[in-house]
Amino acid sequence: MDLQKSTNKLTKVKITFMRYPLNNFFSKTNLQQEFQIKNRWFLFSIFIFFSLRFFWIANFPMSNDEVYYWDWSRHLQLSYVDAPPFVAWMSFLGTLLLPGATGARFLIPFIHTFSTLFILFSAKKFATLNTKKFTNEMALSVLIFTQITPVFNLEGILLLPDATLLLGLSGALYFLLSAFNSCIKSVHELFSFKYALCFGFFLGIAALSKYHTFPIAVGFLIASLYLRYKIDKKIDIAFWITGILVSMLVASPVFIWNFQNNFASFHFQSQHGFAGFSLDFKSFFRYLLGSLFYLLPWFFILSIAFVNKFFAQPKKISSYYLLSILPFTILFLLISFSALGKQALPHWAMPGFYLLIPAIVNEWKPFTGTRIIAWKIYCTISLIISVIVPTAICTQSFNNLLIKTFIYFTGNASPLAQVFQWQTLQDELKNQLNIKLKTQPYPTNENCSSHYQIASLRWYWTAQMAFYFNNQPKIYNFDFTNTSFYSWRDPLYNLEGCKFIVLGSLNHYNEANLEKVMNIEYQEEFSLSPYDDNKIILIKGTMKSKEILNKVYEKNKREIRY
Repeated sequence: MDLQKSTNKLTKVKITFMRYPLNNFFSKTNLQQEFQIKNRWFLFSIFIFFSLRFFWIANFPMSNDEVYYWDWSRHLQLSYVDAPPFVAWMSFLGTLLLPGATGARFLIPFIHTFSTLFILFSAKKFATLNTKKFTNEMALSVLIFTQITPVFNLEGILLLPDATLLLGLSGALYFLLSAFNSCIKSVHELFSFKYALCFGFFLGIAALSKYHTFPIAVGFLIASLYLRYKIDKKIDIAFWITGILVSMLVASPVFIWNFQNNFASFHFQSQHGFAGFSLDFKSFFRYLLGSLFYLLPWFFILSIAFVNKFFAQPKKISSYYLLSILPFTILFLLISFSALGKQALPHWAMPGFYLLIPAIVNEWKPFTGTRIIAWKIYCTISLIISVIVPTAICTQSFNNLLIKTFIYFTGNASPLAQVFQWQTLQDELKNQLNIKLKTQPYPTNENCSSHYQIASLRWYWTAQMAFYFNNQPKIYNFDFTNTSFYSWRDPLYNLEGCKFIVLGSLNHYNEANLEKVMNIEYQEEFSLSPYDDNKIILIKGTMKSKEILNKVYEKNKREIRY
């Protein structure tokens, strides 16, 4: 009898537990209640996604950009020509704890969770400023945007500068809103000094992550000055001087490195923007299609419609939402205009969309509004995409099936080479072509006249081989047509007389450029199955004199090319 009671009780608890999330996610009564951070459905959701991210970071294939930033972490600097240094510092700390992809990405799930909380608290601040109740539905909407929107989901997995950029921007927004919130009770009160310190600190973190911070900071400044003067006839000069000085102090490594290196990073970034601008609508449409894919069409349209509605009603310009909307607008228009004339990557504008989330969720009613069924479908699709797809790619059986599918329909898996060939490249060179590459642990002793070292012809080949080859060796980069981190890392004048095996894509090979630094002794072309369409070239040779190598090295550092 006691056993039967215990069984019934256990069954009841189990059914209640299984039904609980649905009751909380889709019950109008619960969704309209005021949100509490200790709500079990919220903590459970955060825990589940946080746990999933640790599975993903350990098993998701390392992208070209990720291994590039990982290679930065083995050669720490105040900053880098391609981007600010925070991503390298973050990877360095992670690899102190764990090896491989798990170590390189170890801090990303933590940073993503803190960014989510800052967005949640910012949304709550908007509700307070607008004298609204911050409901469970609003909190759930924050989770939908930050956890199951593809671009923000991936930025909680991958080793990219965007992770700490979003942390810095969301933290800066939260403390800026806190400063406004502190003045509600007394219109005569100035912004608090403590909020200026915190705002400046997080803005500095963002500036240590990506140069996107500058146009967003301008948006923060203009929106704040306008609202404070419009509402309270105040400007808060001390707040802004403090915030700007603190942010510059935190981001000072970037300025110091650039000062020491002829502002190379600033010149490099200008090549991404408007240098060589030529009207190209194809580039612009690719950028828009990419944005639709990154955010999914329903979230992209929702965001743009929200901003359009805001500016279409003059009375709303004085709304506190301007603190999110103006930074977004400045960044989005800047990137979009750039896309009209140059290749602009869709994820460049995503930090602006991220800052929109706290404002959007205060007005969006996906589960209590008029389009409940549609939004349930959209969110379910988003959840499937954001959970099933990364999980599938993390499994070897799925990847093998994907490769076999390509082989079945096209005869080879060449389109997948940049994702999957690196893991087995060294073994396949030996097994298929009897090319044995001996690799030594990083860093390599550069007194190398007695043995062959390895180099490549493009930055991502260099980084991928360094990450996946045995002992994670130092791979040199002999690309003299594009500026990269390796243009600074590898002083060519130290390589006089060194023997090299150069391995890379045939498409990247420029014989004249390589002959400037190397006496070529042997070369051959080949391909590796199943990536048969990707021609690879192997070159053996000996480096030229120190004088010649120094001229090439100094020219590479002086001429910024992208």
